[in-house]
Amino acid sequence: LEYQMATIQKLKNKKGFSYRVIIRNKGLRTISKTFPRRQLASQFIHKMESNRQERALYSFKNDTTTFGELVIEYFKNDYQGSEAAHQKARTQHWVDLLGDRYIVDITTSDISYAINKLPKTLSNATKNRYKAAVSVVFSYACRQYGLVLNPVKNIRSLPENNARTRYLSNDERSRLFEASRISQWGKLYLLVLLAITTGARRGELLSLEWNDIDFDRKLAYVKTSKNGEPKVLPLTEDVMTELEKFKHQIPVLLFNSEIKPNKPFEFRKQWIKALKEAEIESFRFHDLRHTCASYLAQSGASLLEIADVLGHKQISMTARYSHLCVDHKQKLISRVLGNIN
Repeated sequence: LEYQMATIQKLKNKKGFSYRVIIRNKGLRTISKTFPRRQLASQFIHKMESNRQERALYSFKNDTTTFGELVIEYFKNDYQGSEAAHQKARTQHWVDLLGDRYIVDITTSDISYAINKLPKTLSNATKNRYKAAVSVVFSYACRQYGLVLNPVKNIRSLPENNARTRYLSNDERSRLFEASRISQWGKLYLLVLLAITTGARRGELLSLEWNDIDFDRKLAYVKTSKNGEPKVLPLTEDVMTELEKFKHQIPVLLFNSEIKPNKPFEFRKQWIKALKEAEIESFRFHDLRHTCASYLAQSGASLLEIADVLGHKQISMTARYSHLCVDHKQKLISRVLGNIN
């Protein structure tokens, strides 16, 4: 923020004289404020000159963009993730509470209040996802509107308990495959198989189009992952065989809705039914991603290799699988230190 010039204009009025301060800042609206005495005008200029944050905030005060309007603009112009439906659902909580508020008037206290209004049944991890969803919207406001501070920035995330990582046992996997094969939705088995063998997220898989599949190289290309970056998924022979069954369908999406072909199929009912028939409890679709990582860890893959498959940017996100990397650790210790004496 570059401060440019401040002037005081002496104005004649019915009561005598008043003093208008005009402060011009590069990249911000011009500040204009009138005072009854020159001393007050000078003090205001000094305050603005000495406090960069105050100057920027004051310039921003005239903005009448509401949070609800900001959210609409963010998803229209800036959002690039593959899980738009989940992000919009989480953001709706904030719109319900803060939608008609001007973004410049929303404070850290408002954010804390809204977090406390989340259902008590939600886990800390889920509440943190809600906080992250609103934080990126305010970051957008900082970039595009010159908002000085992101009110979410200094709110600490809630502690998460990631000790329990649910994944399918061999027997559970066999039962789930069997139940998926006989599902009324013919592509449930393909979706489950893809999730386990690629470790891809639900949104990444549902966004796949037929022209994203390279049948010769046995690869699938995710245009935009959750991190906003493209991703390549190697495909197994079993996946390729299953894909061949649907290769010549007309809809663009692999997992298209039967009613709206340009939208993903809503498979929740079929998924729950398959879990019930397979007698699998306490299991979410996202746990198929954990299953992929757990199988890799148990087969000797390193945490770096698992992070590469899952698309984790930080190795700390993969640390939850470290206790399963026993075989890899054992081989490493034996190879390097086995003959130390």
